Amino acid sequence: MFELLFVGIGGAVIVAGLAKLRPAYHVYQGETDDIVSAERVDGPVELEGTAEPIDGVLSAPLSRTDCLAYEYEVEEYQSSGDNSSWNTVDDGAGAVPFRLEDTTASVRVDPAGAELALSTEETVHVGGGDPEPEPITEFLATESDLESENTSLDLKVVEIATGNDRKYHERRLEPGEEAYVFGQSRYDVDARETMRDISAVIEDGPDAPTFVVADASQHVAARRLAKGPLLWIAAGILAVTVGLVFAL
Repeated sequence: MFELLFVGIGGAVIVAGLAKLRPAYHVYQGETDDIVSAERVDGPVELEGTAEPIDGVLSAPLSRTDCLAYEYEVEEYQSSGDNSSWNTVDDGAGAVPFRLEDTTASVRVDPAGAELALSTEETVHVGGGDPEPEPITEFLATESDLESENTSLDLKVVEIATGNDRKYHERRLEPGEEAYVFGQSRYDVDARETMRDISAVIEDGPDAPTFVVADASQHVAARRLAKGPLLWIAAGILAVTVGLVFAL
């Protein structure tokens, strides 16, 4: 029974990992197009270029840096009995429409619903009982349900920190950075706001097998998207192997 449980859980994890690998597969196996060609396409396209603002930018929540898209993750070092580990206690993302430009033309990208594949731009490690930097203090007060870990126990003779250590990770797509987009091209004459704009919007849609926005080239984006699912698959294979070994 114990062996079958390991095999069953491992098999389920492998299946989940393969499903999560789907965006990376589509990104890796395709070829990028010139932006000017996307106007004549009613379906999926892959484009590379430079990302620029259209109607403004976002303020990234942990650094207050101007950006077009961001992801953040908060990890906390937690202890339970004899075990201690870093666990994700909060995460989130945001994005605004932006213009993608190459040497041929430019196009509006509406990133709503996109899977972001952004590089880690900034990590802040705050020890338990230590005050957080100002942007993170503001983030905890206004944008997160988390409480500050700047807590301690005053024993009169000595003060002992009681908060947990945290790592605050932030990934961003900033104006002027290289960007890659895999999405659906939809003809829209109103999207043409400058001489270089084509009459199209790149967005999520039923004809695109995935919708991805990355601050890197196509192949770098594929590797980022594949990293997590491959770890799932490896963990599943390990669980199945352990189950079979015990069964035999």
